[in-house]
Amino acid sequence: MAMLERLRNATADTLMLFVVPCGVALLPWRLGFALLKRLARSERLYRLSVDPAWDAARAHCEGCDEREWKYRFRLLRLVDHADVYLAMLRGRRWRRRHVVETGDWPVPGPCVFLTYHWGAGNFIWPRLRELGFVAHFIARRASGRALGMTRLSYWFGDFRARALRRCAGAEPIFTGASTGAIARALDAGDSVVGMLDLPARTDQPACGLPLLDGHVRFPFGLARLASDKGIPVVLLSCGLDFSRGQRDIRVELLPPQLSADAIMLRYAAHLHSRLREAPAAWQIWREAPGLFVAAANVQAL
Repeated sequence: MAMLERLRNATADTLMLFVVPCGVALLPWRLGFALLKRLARSERLYRLSVDPAWDAARAHCEGCDEREWKYRFRLLRLVDHADVYLAMLRGRRWRRRHVVETGDWPVPGPCVFLTYHWGAGNFIWPRLRELGFVAHFIARRASGRALGMTRLSYWFGDFRARALRRCAGAEPIFTGASTGAIARALDAGDSVVGMLDLPARTDQPACGLPLLDGHVRFPFGLARLASDKGIPVVLLSCGLDFSRGQRDIRVELLPPQLSADAIMLRYAAHLHSRLREAPAAWQIWREAPGLFVAAANVQAL
């Protein structure tokens, strides 16, 4: 029975991490997205990650229909996997048809781009490279099997990292004593892209911020570094139209010389707006218990 279960899990990972997303990427997007929407209606798909995410989100998503919320959460994950292949296989012409932008980009040069685990953001990378930015992704090293159930998930994680390097044209910078590497990249004229909407480690400075119906604690070291060095800061988010499959990249260039606390307040406000539009598009809802804190425990910068 154990062998049969391992075989079943390996088959599922092969299909959902490699066969389905790659096959979808080779189809016309209208057909590929229709296939993903059909798959996302299966309530068995990703149940081990979807159910805990909904359990964490329901307290902050008043008025959301559980069935529709879970469908969108599954669809987002399917699209996110397909985007690994789409970002490599599709060029400017495809992006002009399927990706809409709002906001103004800064001129190429050293910049701190702050984004989120919200939406499907792979198309940010080829766009940054197209604009002339050399952007390093600040990433946590993968742990466990968050992408799947078997060792195949490690292979997909490695493939996704290689795809990111190809799209971005720069090596990632892994967290953990990374401040020096980030500073050197900025001093060399490169840019960095970081996601701050994660539970802060015990060794990270963190701040309390309003979000949805409560308060969260986000790490703010990257915002403080950008403020101290006078580096331009841009907020980025890449949304997904759950009915048509279109993407929208929202660009918010912050005013110069903002303090770290002002940057973080704008960061949280951008995420708040996006979550109001599509609460199921936050990929890390299961981390919410480690993010939301009681108002009495909120610490200012």
